[in-house]
Amino acid sequence: MLDGCKLKSACSLPFIYNKKINTAGTSNADVPLADPGMYQLDITLRRGQSLAARDRGGTSDPYVKFKIGRKEVFRSKIIHKNLNPVWEEKACILVDHLREPLYIKVFDYDFGLQDDFMGSAFLDLTQLELNRPTDVTLTLKDPHYPDHDLGVILLLVVLTPKEGESRDVVVEDMLEDEEDEDDKDDKDSEKKGFINKIYAIQEVCVSVQNILDEVASFGERIKNTFNWTVPFLSWLAIVALCVFTIILYFIPLRYIVLLWGINKFTKKLRSPYAIDNNELLDFLSRVPSDVQVVQYQELKPDPSHSPYKRKKNNLG
Repeated sequence: MLDGCKLKSACSLPFIYNKKINTAGTSNADVPLADPGMYQLDITLRRGQSLAARDRGGTSDPYVKFKIGRKEVFRSKIIHKNLNPVWEEKACILVDHLREPLYIKVFDYDFGLQDDFMGSAFLDLTQLELNRPTDVTLTLKDPHYPDHDLGVILLLVVLTPKEGESRDVVVEDMLEDEEDEDDKDDKDSEKKGFINKIYAIQEVCVSVQNILDEVASFGERIKNTFNWTVPFLSWLAIVALCVFTIILYFIPLRYIVLLWGINKFTKKLRSPYAIDNNELLDFLSRVPSDVQVVQYQELKPDPSHSPYKRKKNNLG
């Protein structure tokens, strides 16, 4: 039905860029065209705006697929960690007829996992004016959640009819350059695959570093609880341990575990809207880690430079 073309003769046809066209004007749906015919669709994928976040860090690694019917005709490169990506990529597509719309789907790349869906849209080719560039803004939607705003994709498209000799020249050029383009695409895909692997390794390293940092911070908070870094919290921890020891002396452990289980499993029934929390972790979150202690000491003013101390020394 259609093929992607990256041809010198086909893609260098003269047309005017950077000129906005009123899409409410006359479209090729009102012009009688021969069917079947061949059309050249030049697409410039410009950028995305306010795309949906699919990664844990609040970002995404978006790329775009273009399809007509069930066939993928173009796929963009991956822009890492960006919700407002700028592609500025061009594609040249040969279309047999205009009955099938151009489908645009955006995905978040995940190394080793299934890519996350970020939204889709479609462009009705019959509404395009022939031989004139048209700026198109497509709103991305999720068919399962149509009310969700998933951002927009900005395109520049030009639809050009190909008939007679021009059509024969395009087909001949396609056959001549097919092998060269396949080799180039293979090399580009290998290069992109290597770059994507590097980004994936970086993400794994950052995740491991964050986990180790949290574990180390947790251990430092436990240590600072009992070395009187914050005396009030240290006294509070000692009093709580003494009370718990006295309770264990008078009440068997099995009864304490039984009461704890009853409280845990009936909490949702007693307070259905209560937010789950862990008292021990809440307490430790108030104990500073070693990094926070150093930062506090750096911000703490030097008593020798206080005005009261300076005035006292002058009087002495």
